[in-house]
Amino acid sequence: MAAVLLVVAALIALVDWWSVATDRLNIEFMAKPLVIIALIGVALAVDTPDNVARGLVISALGASLVGDVVLMTPDARFELGLFSFLVAHVLYVIALAGHVQLVPALLAAAVVAVAAALVVPPLVRAVSAQNRTLTIAVIVYMGALAATTVAAASTAVLVAALGGAAFFVSDALLGWGRFVGPTPGGRKLVMITYHLGQAGLVAWLTFV
Repeated sequence: MAAVLLVVAALIALVDWWSVATDRLNIEFMAKPLVIIALIGVALAVDTPDNVARGLVISALGASLVGDVVLMTPDARFELGLFSFLVAHVLYVIALAGHVQLVPALLAAAVVAVAAALVVPPLVRAVSAQNRTLTIAVIVYMGALAATTVAAASTAVLVAALGGAAFFVSDALLGWGRFVGPTPGGRKLVMITYHLGQAGLVAWLTFV
């Protein structure tokens, strides 16, 4: 059942990516939340002995779903969407924390520190120039995002590491595109990496 639901999630994701590429907002508004709902189904169905990790991952997906819906509404509140995804990252970190290994953690922290050093300073400057009140929130969020990426790689499970990395790329591109300037691939690449990131973290449950 988990495999079937994962295929369903992948097919809906393809529809969502197409809708983003062709600016069909009415389809995107339906497809984007449905991808996360399908992944919640995968997390519920997957065979894992760690039901605490399962519950945390499902809760993280739920927070992500709230963030997706909030950011798609006509009167979207960026702050509320940011908070929803911040909650999601905290939940992911807690889920992953019990499976961290020291050597992968050190290597992942070094790589993420370099990536963050390239992305965060110009992003924070751009945010501060446009909306100073968001600056601290964005810094806190990027810290949580980096923590998820490091924790995922620290499990030494490839799908988790790739998922965490994809999530980092997605949010970095999203923030850069919103506050700094256009990015290669635009919203299409943001959505592709976002869904791959979520799927990788859900798939990690099979290795717990």
